[in-house]
Amino acid sequence: MKFLPYLTFHGQANEALKFYQSIFGGHLDIQRAGELFATTDDKTANLVVHGVLTIDANFQITALDVIPGAPDIQPGATVSMGLHFDSTKQATDIYSQLSENGQRVIDFTPKDWGALFGIVTDQFGVRWNIDTTA
Repeated sequence: MKFLPYLTFHGQANEALKFYQSIFGGHLDIQRAGELFATTDDKTANLVVHGVLTIDANFQITALDVIPGAPDIQPGATVSMGLHFDSTKQATDIYSQLSENGQRVIDFTPKDWGALFGIVTDQFGVRWNIDTTA
C-alpha cells in the first residue's frame, strides 16, 4: 500500500509541483485540462487536472487545480504533509527551503521528546510537519 497525498490549488498546481521538484528532485508528469477536455479558454486549458511528482518509490506528491464549475476547495486547509528524516542536515535544509516565501509556524528546534521538529506553511498554503529521528 502507498499513501499518496493529493493537493488542490487554484491555478498554482504547476508552479507548486515545480517548486517541490526543485526541493526534492524527482520526475514530474502533468496532464492539463486542454489535453482532456474541449475548452476555448486558454487559462482553463492550462490548468492541471492531474499532476504527479515522483521522488522515489515511497514518496509522491499528486496535485490538481480546481476547474471552473467544480466545487471550491480551500488549498492546504484539510491536510498537512509529514516528512520524517534520519538526517538532521537534510531536514533542516528542507524546512528552510519550504519556508521561503512561506510562514514558519513552529521553529525547527529540539523538542522534549528528543527529536527536532518544526512546522512550516509554504508559499502555496500547504502545511508541512518536519521531524527527525530522536
